[in-house]
Amino acid sequence: MAQAPIPDVNVRGLNALILAIHRAGQELAYDGFQSWALEEIKALIPFDSAWWGNAASEPPEIHRIHIHNCEKSILEIYPPYMNQDFFRAALIAHPGVTINMADLTTRAKFVRTELYRQVGKRYRIEWSLGTLLVEPVSSLYEFLTLWRHDSKQPFTETERQTKELLMPHLAQAHRVVRLREVLGEAREWNQQWAVVDERGFLREATAGFIHSLREHWAGWQGSRLPDALLEPVRKGTPFTSVGIKIVITAKGAFRYLEVKAANVFDNLSPREREIAQRYARGETHVDIATALTISPATVRNHLAHCYRKLAVNNKAELVLRVTQARL
Repeated sequence: MAQAPIPDVNVRGLNALILAIHRAGQELAYDGFQSWALEEIKALIPFDSAWWGNAASEPPEIHRIHIHNCEKSILEIYPPYMNQDFFRAALIAHPGVTINMADLTTRAKFVRTELYRQVGKRYRIEWSLGTLLVEPVSSLYEFLTLWRHDSKQPFTETERQTKELLMPHLAQAHRVVRLREVLGEAREWNQQWAVVDERGFLREATAGFIHSLREHWAGWQGSRLPDALLEPVRKGTPFTSVGIKIVITAKGAFRYLEVKAANVFDNLSPREREIAQRYARGETHVDIATALTISPATVRNHLAHCYRKLAVNNKAELVLRVTQARL
């Protein structure tokens, strides 16, 4: 579907806009970037309204939508007709290619569809020009669709090609703004990190982070985190399990996740950890009970829990585990 650029593309204007977009990615705040970019695009591709956002393929869901000059109720009205949307299907089938609705159907056919009667007509969507990109690590979609309200003004091939050239730069600058928002201006990253939204959908992730999750949750795939992580993500609290520790930091509407080297002691409660350390140093049940003002029977119960959680069978193995944890 994509063709070689044609002479009518405003190369000078396109280059100037691309440069401005990348500069804005380094300077603008996250909340204002999309509004600014859409206003700038109008100089090259006139349009009346738009939506720009992300979507997940597994499970299928649209989220984080920026609505431009359109009622936000479209986010509630549109989903029941999503599977009937031939334009959406074309975007998914051709990632990276800008789709002009005029190339898919005639207006006469479009206005007879239920999608037009229930959504297009209400929100004055007469013509659409859209592009969808797939983020290779998270498999998230980033899409931007421009709409025109005048039924007599379909988008042209020149405008289609201009938007196709522009979209990767928009997505990359948007990514830079988002990372600045979450990570700060200067931060040393490890090789296993991710940025997710409050519902656990991946927005950014390293290959190392994805690998760690797949090792711990065999069979996990898709763009939403494993179920066990959803509640810690919502609360912004760390997640610790046997073999993996994930530090979760709330950053406004996002969460920054880092996989840390798991320490066997992370599976113990603070009281269990203290008792295990004292016992490994040679203190008896009575010594520990006296120091902590608890009964020897309670000490024995805590040690039994330590043995089970640390997967050891005797005191010698417990001492080895404590020594390794200190190292």
